[in-house]
This record gives sequence, C-alpha cells and structure tokens, in this order.
Amino acid sequence: MLVLVPTELEAEPLKGLPLEMVVIGMGPVEAGLTTLEVLRERRPPVVFLVGLAGAYPDTELAPGDLVVAAEEIFGDLALCLPDSLSPFSQDLPVVNRVSLRTPWLERVLALLSEGSFEVECGPCVTVCCATRDPGRALLFRRRHAALAENMEGFAVARATQRLGLSLVEIRSVSNLLENPEDPWETEKALARLREVLSWLARNFK
Repeated sequence: MLVLVPTELEAEPLKGLPLEMVVIGMGPVEAGLTTLEVLRERRPPVVFLVGLAGAYPDTELAPGDLVVAAEEIFGDLALCLPDSLSPFSQDLPVVNRVSLRTPWLERVLALLSEGSFEVECGPCVTVCCATRDPGRALLFRRRHAALAENMEGFAVARATQRLGLSLVEIRSVSNLLENPEDPWETEKALARLREVLSWLARNFK
C-alpha cells in the first residue's frame, strides 16, 4: 500500500505500520506537486490519501468519525458567489471536481465494513485555507452535498487522474466547522485513522 499523508502530524501515528508512507505537504500546491513526483517513479494501480478533515454542518459527523471521499471538489476555484448555489459561470474552462468512484473504492468500503468500521462516503471539498466561518461551511455543504473539507484531496485526485491511477481517500474528522472556536480533537481523530490503516495494511491485497 502506498499511502500519502499531508503532514508529519498526521504521519506520526501511522509509523510502524506495514505500509509505504510519503508525506506530501499541506495544501493543494505542495500536495499536487509532490504527488506527481512520487507517482512518476512508482505506478501502483491504487494510491491512498489519508489525513484529517473538518466536518460540515448538518452531516451528523463527530470527531473521530471516518469519511471516505466519493468525489473531490475544489471549493475555492473560480468566482466566489456567496448567495448562489452555482460557484462559477458554467462557460469558464475550469475543472473543479474529480470522481473517486472506482472498483477500488468499493473494495475498500467492503473491507472496512468487514472490519466493523462505520464510514460515511460522499463528496468532499478541497479548500486553500480551513473554514472558520460557519456560514461559508454551510454554503459548501449545501452547494455540493459535501460531508467534509480538507486542503489536499482535489490536487491529489487530479494528479492520480492525469497519470491514469486510482485514488482512495480516507479522512478522520478532527473538528466540526459549525463550531469553529471549539478545540480540534486531533488525537482522537488520528487514533481512529491508525486503527483503520492498521486494518487495511493487514487485509488489503
């Protein structure tokens, strides 16, 4: 298993597991560039991206819950129209979403179910900076029916798409975006991430 992780903070709890792990950097630019560099040397049929995420309002997600991305959407790309459900004019030459629905995704979901891991699978939004405004969080939730946001998913998805590879993205919720002042429950989220990666490292072939 080749596992991409945005930061050393997220990588530390995964050390010692029987998997190949690469820290790709935080944010869409570093993550996208590093992913392309790594995958030009290695060409596994499927790549994993794992890390933390902020859960959107009205999702009933809680810290430590697991989210598997079915689609990645670049929420900050093009025009910002706060009162519109359309983020930009449809005639702009913009790619702002990548589907992650592949047989690999279905296989991983089945494995997680076998391991009694409860997960939510759905769209996720990539942003350039973590949302601190509950109104903005609710806008992304309603606009894209998204579960959670992160800062790397879309960039990594585009890199794997360009190289003809599949991506499975698993996130553990560290914070609730409807309560931006609450402390992030990072340790709880990372402990859960280690549990799921430990299971997959033993059972994913």
